[in-house]
Amino acid sequence: MTKSFLATNRSVLVFLLVLSLFTLAVTVMAEATGYGLISTSFVKTLGKTLCLCLIAIAMDVVWGYCGILSLGHFAFFGIGGYAIGMWLMYARTEEIVAGSLANQPLPATAQELSDAIGTQIFGVVGSSDFPLIWSFAHSLPLQLLAILIVPGLLALVFGWLAFRSRVTGVYLSILTQAMTLALSLYLFQNDSGLRGNNGLSGLQNIPGVSVSQDDVSIWFFWASAVALGLGYVLFAFVTSGKMGSVIRAIRDDEARVRFLGYHVESYKLFVFTITAMVAGIAGALYYPQAGIINPAEIAPIASIYLAVWVAIGGRGRLYGAVIGATLVSLLSSWFTGGSAPAINLGFYKIVWTDWWLVLLGLSFVAVTLFFPQGIGGLFDFVAVKRNSDYGPSEGAWRAEEGKPE
Repeated sequence: MTKSFLATNRSVLVFLLVLSLFTLAVTVMAEATGYGLISTSFVKTLGKTLCLCLIAIAMDVVWGYCGILSLGHFAFFGIGGYAIGMWLMYARTEEIVAGSLANQPLPATAQELSDAIGTQIFGVVGSSDFPLIWSFAHSLPLQLLAILIVPGLLALVFGWLAFRSRVTGVYLSILTQAMTLALSLYLFQNDSGLRGNNGLSGLQNIPGVSVSQDDVSIWFFWASAVALGLGYVLFAFVTSGKMGSVIRAIRDDEARVRFLGYHVESYKLFVFTITAMVAGIAGALYYPQAGIINPAEIAPIASIYLAVWVAIGGRGRLYGAVIGATLVSLLSSWFTGGSAPAINLGFYKIVWTDWWLVLLGLSFVAVTLFFPQGIGGLFDFVAVKRNSDYGPSEGAWRAEEGKPE
């Protein structure tokens, strides 16, 4: 008898339960909806952390399960942020300009309104004309489609060219990093149409909705939690069953899978494209909570950090990616936000805002050398240890089933 998807993936139910309880706890303690035990700024931090968990899961699927070390997935994350940021900035500026022009004796024409909006948005880069890339910035539905279509199309074209040429290993990683660097350098230019180094700002306000930041923060937190839950279920489904077996086989021995008759390039292209689209969704939810996005967010170093999170959490395990992203994100906020107390050694004072990246790098090296299966590997170790208590035969079978990927 064939078991259902959830019956063979109990970790999905456990994750959804933990995520639901966490969301409920934050809601009860938030300033907007509960007892005010958690500040609005920390609710935003938690919401952003959930978004980082979502892209970490996407990275884990493409690297930990399929074996493609992509150093460009944060580019898709940033594209999603720019897509929603364009609508947020346009709609917010339109409200401000329309309000200022309402006091004129004669009503402003559509062209005057458009020119005034363009001046407000692009005056910082010495322009007032809307670039072609902003053609649909006035439409929320079209920009929501862009969050999925643009990262997905870019990943589809790039992946088709790379996988068709059978570029693998470190060479593929270099290509993905080069793609990210090229996009980042292009966005730094003032004539890119996205305000160059200034980026898009004021994204924390929802146009047309007169509510406090307390309410906005909890709304985005809820949206981030729902997206993470759906993303986890989606990728658990993708990595289970026959498809999951083929994907992991490609990671372990691509040549043998191709010899068995599977079209390896199609599987890799599917994984690369769908993870890029989910990364775009994560970025679209992240940057309104951050309030600003600029080209520095898409720099290649960001994608390297993403790989570090997955490695620390334990690649090849969806929950491992969540653990790694959560741990690093919250510790980063603590160390770089000034909450971590400085340590005075007498001859030198350790200020954690300066040493956080060093600490993160050392953690990555330590995990790689001494515990390559990451924090998530501890759960597998406990599961194997517990299953060994069933007896020699059954225990051996359960231990084999519980081995890390």
